[in-house]
Amino acid sequence: MAFVYPYTGLDALLIAPYYDGHALAFPLKQDGFLENVMHQGLKDLVIAFSLIVLGLYLYGVKLGLAIERHQIKKHWCRTYQQPLLWIFLAMVISTATISILKHLSIHDCPWNLLEYGGTQPLVALFASLPAGVKPGHCFPGGHASAGFALMAIYFAFRDSAPKYANIGLMLGLLLGFAMGWAQMMRGAHFMSHN
Repeated sequence: MAFVYPYTGLDALLIAPYYDGHALAFPLKQDGFLENVMHQGLKDLVIAFSLIVLGLYLYGVKLGLAIERHQIKKHWCRTYQQPLLWIFLAMVISTATISILKHLSIHDCPWNLLEYGGTQPLVALFASLPAGVKPGHCFPGGHASAGFALMAIYFAFRDSAPKYANIGLMLGLLLGFAMGWAQMMRGAHFMSHN
């Protein structure tokens, strides 16, 4: 797929409606809703969710100690203690991995490319960076990875609580796709970055 997709032209087709060829710019680049809600707001929401999951896990640990001392009855935080830790760790590891890959990437964001009014050349996926061109650090899309990281809920609960697992899967797919699409509308990423 990685070798076929670049030849489909889908990236150019999907981003075309959001690029103004006369102005040589992406008009929605600084759109308040896309920038403040879809970009920063949803990222903050996912971070808050991961911290809440960590807090629930730690609360489960505290309850476990109290249960061992026979001070309280079993609580759902204790029951789901391991899945909560798994969700938190999976979210951190997956988004950190994307950040590392992005830092190592030579690819630029669409708004920086010559084809879209920028100054940088478009470099094929596995091609080498042309001499004198600095790496763009824009691939893969880190923002959408935050939304897709919520799919960890599916893997944490698929055996013990399939209803929660399916909700997590749908939420992760929907949020990751929406966050990726919003960034594409701004000219920050091609869909293939996500």
